[in-house]
Amino acid sequence: MAIYTIGAVSNLDPDLALISTFVQLRITNTTAARLEPIVVNAYSITDAGPEGLVETLYFTTTFGIAAPRGVVTLVIPTTVANYTITVSSPGAAGFVSDISLYAAGRDVNGFIVPEQTFPFGDWKAITTV
Repeated sequence: MAIYTIGAVSNLDPDLALISTFVQLRITNTTAARLEPIVVNAYSITDAGPEGLVETLYFTTTFGIAAPRGVVTLVIPTTVANYTITVSSPGAAGFVSDISLYAAGRDVNGFIVPEQTFPFGDWKAITTV
């Protein structure tokens, strides 16, 4: 199983107002088989000082994606100062990718926030099991 992340995202502008209020996440099945389970988690990130960062889970969902080329689109709230999103895919260890990911932060009016746009090439594999 591979787990992908966008890494830590700062969601405050210089006036300490939220930049985005939600992220629209699109997950596409790139195989000829149904993919299950896909697990999506969103975490609020806070600085714990010398101990490092603390991630607090605030959104999670699990589902399957039909094949071929099935697509699931999620709306994930981002009403936190810093966040990260992870997506796990059921592909075998060493398998390059069975999904394609795209995420875009959106402001209170629904407009895309360019600095919070993450095409698949920006997602990093953090583990395979």
